[in-house]
Amino acid sequence: MFSVLPYDSHLEARWDRFVMSESVNGTFLQTRRFLNYHPQGRFKDASFLLESSGTIVAAFPGNLTDAGEWISHQGSTFGGPVISKNFYTAERIMHIIECAEEYLKGICKKIKMRPTSSLFALDSTALLEYTLEHRGYRRQTELSAVCTLDASTDPLENCEKTCRSVFRKSLPHNLEYRDMTDAEMPEFYRHLCISKAKYNVKPVHTLEELLDLRHNRIAQEVKFRALWEGGTFVAGMMLFDFKQANVRHAQYIAPNEEIREFHPTTAMYVNVMREAAHDGFKKFSWGISTENCGEYLNLPLFKFKESLGAKASLNLIYSI
Repeated sequence: MFSVLPYDSHLEARWDRFVMSESVNGTFLQTRRFLNYHPQGRFKDASFLLESSGTIVAAFPGNLTDAGEWISHQGSTFGGPVISKNFYTAERIMHIIECAEEYLKGICKKIKMRPTSSLFALDSTALLEYTLEHRGYRRQTELSAVCTLDASTDPLENCEKTCRSVFRKSLPHNLEYRDMTDAEMPEFYRHLCISKAKYNVKPVHTLEELLDLRHNRIAQEVKFRALWEGGTFVAGMMLFDFKQANVRHAQYIAPNEEIREFHPTTAMYVNVMREAAHDGFKKFSWGISTENCGEYLNLPLFKFKESLGAKASLNLIYSI
């Protein structure tokens, strides 16, 4: 029914054109220009395309683990499947998933798919979700958070009263909010490592990889912003722009843990939301507040996001 094309570098241009221009749920996170920032050997790439009469109908970015599990994709928040706009019908999706399963049965013992969240897709992801669940996949949910923005409304007005009070404590400090320079990136990264260490984890990216993303791979989709008090670093953020879905996303937050006079994270969050609203984005995504594929909820973190006016959103994981 469909031809399987295991990914090879000669397919890179076709792959990226399909994901960004021809799919219903593709984002830059599934392009090869993004995924290829990972050094060779970090993952055993097992990505593939499905094709019909020379036309790409679906992309499945993925890698194989040593345990024989195929995951779409450990090197990205979202993997796949990524479905063609012209093949996004109930019957065709059923055939696409069936064909992908038949191929994957020959190379792995278990499948784990992390499709694009509906928040970042151009159309409803309900057809794909239904198909996976009713083919026997186990569904897991990660709890994310998102704020709705309006250029005519200050996002601070949508925050809870206590959050607004916390933010106002930062105003007498005359903080400067601006783009981060390359020379300032090591300071941001140092605080990011300190912040992650509280949860016994490290940043997914190295500093060198962040600079590569910034200047080469996704220069149009990534931003680095920081707050300063004079020459003192207050907080920094790495932001992703999902322009097709009109969503700006907070990928990393790195507060200066030594500041006690006010709350650096709140000050940073309000400033980035204001910029996003000014830039015309309709939603601001705060990312997940769960760990271990949604099994553990960091309730204080999610409540903090709710205080900023955020509502619940889901990332879905399907395994079989």
